[in-house]
Amino acid sequence: MVGSVSLYDSGIIDVNYGSASLRLFSARDSLWADWIRNNKIKDSVFWSIDEKKTTSWTWKSLLHLRPLARRFIRCNVGSGIKASFWFDWWTPFGPLIDFLGDSEPAQTGIPLKGSVANACSMTGWRLRPARSPQAELLHFHLTTLHLPASSIVDDSYFWRIEDIDLEAFSTKKTWEAIRHRQQPLSWASQVWYKGAIPRHTFMMWIVFLNMIPTRTRLASWGMQIDTTCCICGIHSETRDHLFLHCEFSEDLWVEATRRLGYRSFVFHTWEAFSAWLDIKDSTSTQTVRRLVSQTVIYTIWTERNNRYHNNVITPVHVLFKKLDRQVRDAILAKRHQRKFNHLMQSWLRFI
Repeated sequence: MVGSVSLYDSGIIDVNYGSASLRLFSARDSLWADWIRNNKIKDSVFWSIDEKKTTSWTWKSLLHLRPLARRFIRCNVGSGIKASFWFDWWTPFGPLIDFLGDSEPAQTGIPLKGSVANACSMTGWRLRPARSPQAELLHFHLTTLHLPASSIVDDSYFWRIEDIDLEAFSTKKTWEAIRHRQQPLSWASQVWYKGAIPRHTFMMWIVFLNMIPTRTRLASWGMQIDTTCCICGIHSETRDHLFLHCEFSEDLWVEATRRLGYRSFVFHTWEAFSAWLDIKDSTSTQTVRRLVSQTVIYTIWTERNNRYHNNVITPVHVLFKKLDRQVRDAILAKRHQRKFNHLMQSWLRFI
């Protein structure tokens, strides 16, 4: 009777399955939905079909994800002919099979595959006397409803997220409702900011996570390799050494920070580097500082790979010219954005 949103156990939404789940029981002009209802569901109830007895991977995936779909799919009962009495969410109590228990179909006299229309007549509801507090609550609620048997309106289904009824499936809102959340990392704004160069942002993200495949990291995976720095050939190639402490990296940082208007200095720790990206001063804006820093990090890693894989060495002053060009191009491309209006002046002020 109803479909399911395709939400994998990892929390990733498959848009096609998600939208199809709503069409499965709400669309009347969908050949796919008609075929599923006629060939897969037939006279059964979608929610109670045994997924182990199906051979289709797609169909089995839909069945497997039914518990997640129940969080969002709701039913507006009209005539009650298509709405499942036990499995559809048509009362405030959720699916009645969960609210009342597996034994209630026998005690109430309503078949497990029964529809809402089967549970009433033109004169009233056909439920047997309540034998539990939950059943009493249901009886009280049913007295507040119009009898479906007197209605000529079709049953309808909709998507509800956090008490908001949606006319159509929303990938964004569904993802926001199911995804696992954690506290924002303190350095998130240093990596992800409006106007950043995508490839530089991705590189910065990996570096902040300390997941960049430096030689020491590769060795920790069991690879039998030399762990000395590809650039200086003296110290172990760790993240902090490669990007902050290597003589080559320090020289490049000196050039970059001097252009930003700072006196020569070095970052002793990664935490100090992160704190510098967040400070607010009159020398340079956070935006240009983050833009330049990400470009420096990207340039260092590119040079490291060129030396390691291609045996090509480029002097610092040549690399800085390329870095300067990248920063200028990025600022020019985004000059119409508010934060980039005056960045070119800031970047060229200390040439």
